[in-house]
Formats: sequence, C-alpha cells, structure tokens
Amino acid sequence: MEKQTKTKKKYFICSDIHGFYDEWMTSLKAAGYSKKDPSHILVVLGDIFDRGPKPYEIFSFLKKLPKRRKVLINGNHEQLLKELVFRRCPYQHDVHNGTFATLLTLCPEYESSIERFRAEHPYPKDNPEQVEEWRKNNRAFFDAMEERLYANDKINEIMDWLLSEEWIDFYETKHHIFVHAFIPLLDFHGEEIYMPSWRQASHKEWQDATWGCPWDKYKKGLFIEEERKGKVLVCGHWHTSDFYNNLDFADSPTKMSIRENPIYRSKDYPGLIGLDACTALTHKVNVLVLDEDEI
Repeated sequence: MEKQTKTKKKYFICSDIHGFYDEWMTSLKAAGYSKKDPSHILVVLGDIFDRGPKPYEIFSFLKKLPKRRKVLINGNHEQLLKELVFRRCPYQHDVHNGTFATLLTLCPEYESSIERFRAEHPYPKDNPEQVEEWRKNNRAFFDAMEERLYANDKINEIMDWLLSEEWIDFYETKHHIFVHAFIPLLDFHGEEIYMPSWRQASHKEWQDATWGCPWDKYKKGLFIEEERKGKVLVCGHWHTSDFYNNLDFADSPTKMSIRENPIYRSKDYPGLIGLDACTALTHKVNVLVLDEDEI
C-alpha cells in the first residue's frame, strides 16, 4: 500500500489592504496563493478597510474563507469603523482616515448628497460637545440618512463579522508573533516599558497597541525579551520605507522613497518584519510567504 505524504501548510501574511481589493488579489496571485488550495493559510494583520474603493469585496472574500484557513488580527481601522457605526456621527478623524468614506462606498446612492452637505456644513473637531451641538443643528439631515448609512444590510453584515470571534488581537506560533503594530506595553511614569504579561493584556490595551510606531518601539528594545526566546515580530501599520530609513539607513544619506515599501527584513534587525506597503501610493500589498516549518 502506497504511503500518503502530508501536505505542508503554507502561510501567506499581509497587512493594511485598506480597501484595495484588486491590488490585493494581484499581490496574492504573484505570491502563489490560491483560495482553492487547502494547505494555504491567509493571515491578515488588520486594516482591511478605509481609503480604497472596494471594502465590501475584501469582506466577502475573507468571510467566505473557511475559519481553519485564515487568521484575522484587529487593526486600528477595524476599531475606527466600529466606533463610527456605534457613534453614528463622524468626527474629523473619521474623514481624514477614510472611515466615513468606507460607509459612503457601501451606500453609493447616498454619496453625492452627503458630500454636498459636508461641503456646506464642515464637521467640527473631535470635541464631543461641539460634535453634539453640530449634530443637533443638523438633526433633520441625519435623521433622514442615519438608518440608511449606519444600519443598512451591508454594514450590519460587516459589523456582525468584525465583532465575531474570528477577529483576534494577536497570533503566536513557535517562531513568530503576529500583530497589527506592536505588543501592549506598560506605562512607567510616562515611559513605555516591556509588559511581561502582554499575552494576557485586555482588549483595550491591545486597541491602544494598534496605534504605536513599531520600528520605533523595536529600536528602543521593547521586544528584546521575546527576541531572546527566538521570536520574530511580524507587523503592519507603518509603511516599511520608514523601517529601512530609521533602522538600516539611519546613518546613511541615502533614503528609501515612500513609494517603494518592500517587505522589511534585515540581517541587522532579525527580530522584526514589517509589511505595510502603503498601498494607496504603491498600488501593491506586501505578502510574506512562510512554510509550516518556518512558522
């Protein structure tokens, strides 16, 4: 009887897709990924929405993948979308970060009327009292738009998914720790220090960690305890040209352009891998491919 050989799993890790579905599909295909191959595992390090034109297509693709073939890690933009939908009133940062545009993309039939209104009634700064006053003054408009924009079938479907157990704060394997930006840290008199119990950190602490600058925290030695154990931090959130310019090229007059952003992997800093390709500028999504033995 012929002996059957086990097919090894292959992991395809990416981050910060930001609504650019077509660019993501092109990058996955170039990396060799196939949604039909049961040995292929997709790991997404957050920020799948905001800025790009096809958030719903990304949602549909990931939602249809079997749970055993995907790992979904919360990013700061997942949190921004949830906060906006719960609040039902945009702050300025919702506009600047592209979060409000994600809602408009999901309801294109209302986009032109909302954009015209916004041009005539600029959103206030992120002051709750000012926002409430502005919302009160424009109550009629928002009463008409609220249910359509914040409670339509598409956004309800997405919100149920984002709030499900499919989304986790980090993923750890034998050799790697996968996060959106960095692991949670402790605040010691205004200075960040390593948190030995970061694996047990609260969801709020993980939310805060999704906003940090990973290369800066790594450079300060805040991952060294895990690196000594043979762990590598794999993250997104911050475009990789900054990793190169502030780590590898820190003392060099030569700098990498923000329009390049390849995967950050360095012999000088082996404990850190950065993936954010700044897709809005480069029109690509970095895909790190690791075999089962490497994971």
